Amino acid sequence: MKLILLAAGKSSRIFRDIGYNKCLIKIKGKSLIRHIIDNAILNDINDISIVVGYKSKKIIDHLSEYRNLKFIYNKKYNTTDMVYSAYLAFKNSRKDVLITYTDIFYNKSLFSKIKKNRLRNITVPYLTNWQKIWKIRKKNIFKDAETFYRDKKNNLIEIGKKINKANLKYIKGQFMGLIFIPKSKIYVAKNFYLKRNLKKKIQFTEFLNALVEDRINVKCIEYKNYWYEIDDKNDLKNMLLK
Repeated sequence: MKLILLAAGKSSRIFRDIGYNKCLIKIKGKSLIRHIIDNAILNDINDISIVVGYKSKKIIDHLSEYRNLKFIYNKKYNTTDMVYSAYLAFKNSRKDVLITYTDIFYNKSLFSKIKKNRLRNITVPYLTNWQKIWKIRKKNIFKDAETFYRDKKNNLIEIGKKINKANLKYIKGQFMGLIFIPKSKIYVAKNFYLKRNLKKKIQFTEFLNALVEDRINVKCIEYKNYWYEIDDKNDLKNMLLK
């Protein structure tokens, strides 16, 4: 399996407070990006590509002690978003790929869960204890969280829209910032991206919704262990106080 880490953006909301790439934030003495890489290696995932852009040299230098990391430069990082970065990395892959954001912190068990399940469809892990995490983050779920609907067969139905008091009870999880694409579906994802001419700023939730609307099957797999997102300085503060 190939692991793709997305680290091209500036992360403007928190950059003005920390002054460096968000993936370099240290948690428990280690940067977020190192936590992900080390946990992947512990699960025998050694084919690792990192998409860089803004201040790319800082990330490359930070990871210089690792062997065999591949760096892909997104020269359009100012005008594109994570989906384009991911596309640059997976478009020629002949392996299953797991794409991950790098502003998140999660347990190494997630890698083993994905490997063990031998997934055959595009799949998104979803966080089941999300309301607990949003309380730790002190986020208003009606402003920050998004819809996540699946059917009884774990097919994704909708993702990424606003939550309100009427639909809250139907939200059983949250998107975690990881997407698995088996090698048999690489062409499907790549062709869909090119066909829709999505080379612009588009969120992954929008991309996943577009796949579902085009009747491309996207599966969901639940995750119950620890996960946390650092979106702004308050997320960082609340996590460190945890």
